[in-house]
Amino acid sequence: MISLNKAHQYISSLQTLEPVVVSLEEALGLVCAEDVFSVANCPSVDSSLKDGFAVLSADIVDASASNPVILAVIGALAAGDDADILQIKPGITIRIMTGAAIPPGATSVLASEFALVQGKSVTIRADAGAGRNILRMGSDIEEGQVVLNGGTVLGPTHLGMAAAAGLNKITCYPLPRVAVAATGSELVLPGEPVAPGKVAASNMVTAAAELQQLGITPVTVLLRDNLDQLREQFRHLVQQVDILITCGGVLDGDKDLTMRAMEQIGMEKIFHRVRIGPGKGACMGRVGNTVVFNLPGGPPSNHVALLLLALPGVRRLMGFKNFLPEKRKLQVTEELTGQKNWTQLVYSRVRHENGSLFADPLSSMGRFEAMAEANGLIERPEGCAMISKTSLVEAWLF
Repeated sequence: MISLNKAHQYISSLQTLEPVVVSLEEALGLVCAEDVFSVANCPSVDSSLKDGFAVLSADIVDASASNPVILAVIGALAAGDDADILQIKPGITIRIMTGAAIPPGATSVLASEFALVQGKSVTIRADAGAGRNILRMGSDIEEGQVVLNGGTVLGPTHLGMAAAAGLNKITCYPLPRVAVAATGSELVLPGEPVAPGKVAASNMVTAAAELQQLGITPVTVLLRDNLDQLREQFRHLVQQVDILITCGGVLDGDKDLTMRAMEQIGMEKIFHRVRIGPGKGACMGRVGNTVVFNLPGGPPSNHVALLLLALPGVRRLMGFKNFLPEKRKLQVTEELTGQKNWTQLVYSRVRHENGSLFADPLSSMGRFEAMAEANGLIERPEGCAMISKTSLVEAWLF
């Protein structure tokens, strides 16, 4: 049996999946496998920041409401037009729209609100110093610059920046193929009648939903307590996926067959049992290239092991640098006691108040109610038998 910290060290040693090239449409939520370089300038030319008039700034240097300047208008430019067909010379101007290329000779853009058009001329009532309202070529993105660093978790604006940089593909770590197998003859599928002695397979539903939040659509299966069938089902599953997560059957009872079946298909154990409560029965292993997490069947034990062990393993294969949940220091609002030689995890509601973080333990609630209400796990670490009220503690946030 190992500590939670040691288990995380083992998870950190897992290898990421091989990078693949994906389109921008497929890249949301994935992790960049390498630095990404721009292949274009943005903007691609000097362009206007305003609707207005492209001018020689020297022509209107003294312009004001009391000293207007009249210029001849020789044309108009919109975004995408070829600006080279028109040229600014002393005494003339060009109507220009936001995003349009700056025509040759122009040194600034006067905003429309300072001008009054009268036929083919315009009356200018303000100055516009050199460079005003001009967005220079490459001022947002220069060709060849790094626009995304390796390890970046790609969000919508990252993808927009990649598009602006002239890209339509990015090299990323792919989503792993994952299967979730709930084991137990007492289990029924969601929606089926829960007869006396039967239990809905809620762990499978929770695990699948957590994976869906990472963009993964897992295979889900419900397996009965039959050693031969478990062995063959597991043998088949590990050949189809990168990660197999099992729920239940990790203890030593007559019907706890998961670990026996795993041994029979040759799973190499990396660790088995972690000094955490709930969740101590968790195991991590490998069958060939497939990583296996065997999680306990009790709902809180399963969920804690999922949050702190299995999901970090999934994120590690996805290339996340920070594959563990966020951990913050906060004040606990109740006294917590327990065994000194275990890391105890307590479902809690974490809240902000007057600039500080507080965690309200949910120990008085039913198991499923506490799991549903919680957004954090207070950690009472090994070596600490008691946490007093208002003490500063650490909590995993989710």
